[in-house]
Amino acid sequence: MLDLLVARLVEQDLLAAGGKQRTDSTHVVAAVRDLNRLELAGEAVRAALEALTCADPDWVAQSVDVASWSRRYGPRVDSRRLPTSRTRQQKLAVDFTRATAGT
Repeated sequence: MLDLLVARLVEQDLLAAGGKQRTDSTHVVAAVRDLNRLELAGEAVRAALEALTCADPDWVAQSVDVASWSRRYGPRVDSRRLPTSRTRQQKLAVDFTRATAGT
Protein backbone atom coordinates (compact mmCIF):
# COMPACT_ATOMS: atom_id res chain seq x y z
CA MET A 1 0.00 0.00 0.00
CA LEU A 2 2.81 2.40 0.89
CA ASP A 3 4.55 1.70 -2.43
CA LEU A 4 1.37 2.58 -4.31
CA LEU A 5 0.98 5.79 -2.34
CA VAL A 6 4.59 6.83 -2.96
CA ALA A 7 4.32 6.04 -6.66
CA ARG A 8 1.16 8.13 -6.96
CA LEU A 9 2.74 11.07 -5.10
CA VAL A 10 5.79 10.93 -7.40
CA GLU A 11 3.51 10.91 -10.46
CA GLN A 12 1.82 14.08 -9.25
CA ASP A 13 5.16 15.76 -8.47
CA LEU A 14 4.26 15.91 -4.79
CA LEU A 15 7.20 13.78 -3.76
CA ALA A 16 10.70 13.76 -5.21
CA ALA A 17 12.89 10.69 -5.36
CA GLY A 18 16.46 10.53 -4.14
CA GLY A 19 16.18 12.61 -0.99
CA LYS A 20 18.58 12.01 1.86
CA GLN A 21 16.90 10.60 4.95
CA ARG A 22 18.43 11.08 8.36
CA THR A 23 18.45 8.00 10.52
CA ASP A 24 18.98 9.72 13.85
CA SER A 25 16.42 11.73 15.77
CA THR A 26 18.65 14.32 17.44
CA HIS A 27 17.43 17.12 15.19
CA VAL A 28 13.82 16.25 16.03
CA VAL A 29 14.55 16.16 19.76
CA ALA A 30 16.32 19.54 19.53
CA ALA A 31 13.38 21.11 17.69
CA VAL A 32 10.90 19.77 20.24
CA ARG A 33 13.09 21.06 23.08
CA ASP A 34 13.18 24.57 21.59
CA LEU A 35 9.42 24.68 21.06
CA ASN A 36 8.81 23.28 24.55
CA ARG A 37 10.86 26.13 26.04
CA LEU A 38 8.77 28.67 24.14
CA GLU A 39 5.57 27.05 25.36
CA LEU A 40 6.82 27.09 28.96
CA ALA A 41 7.81 30.75 28.75
CA GLY A 42 4.49 31.75 27.23
CA GLU A 43 2.50 29.73 29.74
CA ALA A 44 4.47 31.28 32.62
CA VAL A 45 3.54 34.77 31.41
CA ARG A 46 -0.10 33.77 30.93
CA ALA A 47 -0.31 32.13 34.36
CA ALA A 48 1.34 35.13 36.05
CA LEU A 49 -1.14 37.50 34.45
CA GLU A 50 -4.05 35.30 35.50
CA ALA A 51 -2.74 35.19 39.09
CA LEU A 52 -2.26 38.97 39.15
CA THR A 53 -5.76 39.47 37.79
CA CYS A 54 -7.21 37.30 40.56
CA ALA A 55 -5.11 38.96 43.26
CA ASP A 56 -5.55 42.59 42.23
CA PRO A 57 -7.76 43.18 39.19
CA ASP A 58 -7.76 46.95 39.68
CA TRP A 59 -3.97 47.12 39.53
CA VAL A 60 -3.92 44.99 36.38
CA ALA A 61 -6.55 47.20 34.75
CA GLN A 62 -4.47 50.32 35.52
CA SER A 63 -1.02 48.90 34.78
CA VAL A 64 -1.50 46.55 31.83
CA ASP A 65 -2.89 47.11 28.37
CA VAL A 66 -5.48 44.40 28.97
CA ALA A 67 -6.70 44.22 25.36
CA SER A 68 -3.19 43.67 24.00
CA TRP A 69 -2.27 41.16 26.69
CA SER A 70 -5.53 39.28 26.28
CA ARG A 71 -4.95 38.93 22.57
CA ARG A 72 -1.37 37.74 23.08
CA TYR A 73 -1.59 35.69 26.29
CA GLY A 74 -5.29 34.87 26.68
CA PRO A 75 -5.29 31.59 24.76
CA ARG A 76 -2.98 28.85 25.92
CA VAL A 77 0.35 28.90 24.10
CA ASP A 78 0.11 25.23 23.17
CA SER A 79 -3.22 25.87 21.42
CA ARG A 80 -1.61 27.97 18.70
CA ARG A 81 1.03 27.27 16.09
CA LEU A 82 4.50 28.28 17.21
CA PRO A 83 6.98 29.67 14.68
CA THR A 84 9.26 27.20 12.94
CA SER A 85 12.06 29.56 11.96
CA ARG A 86 14.82 30.13 14.50
CA THR A 87 14.58 33.93 14.04
CA ARG A 88 10.87 34.05 14.80
CA GLN A 89 11.30 31.69 17.77
CA GLN A 90 13.96 34.00 19.20
CA LYS A 91 11.72 37.05 18.66
CA LEU A 92 8.85 35.33 20.47
CA ALA A 93 11.18 34.38 23.34
CA VAL A 94 12.30 38.02 23.60
CA ASP A 95 8.64 39.12 23.64
CA PHE A 96 7.95 36.70 26.51
CA THR A 97 11.03 37.95 28.38
CA ARG A 98 9.99 41.57 27.98
CA ALA A 99 6.50 40.74 29.17
CA THR A 100 7.82 39.21 32.38
CA ALA A 101 10.21 42.13 32.91
CA GLY A 102 7.33 44.58 32.63
CA THR A 103 8.50 46.44 29.52
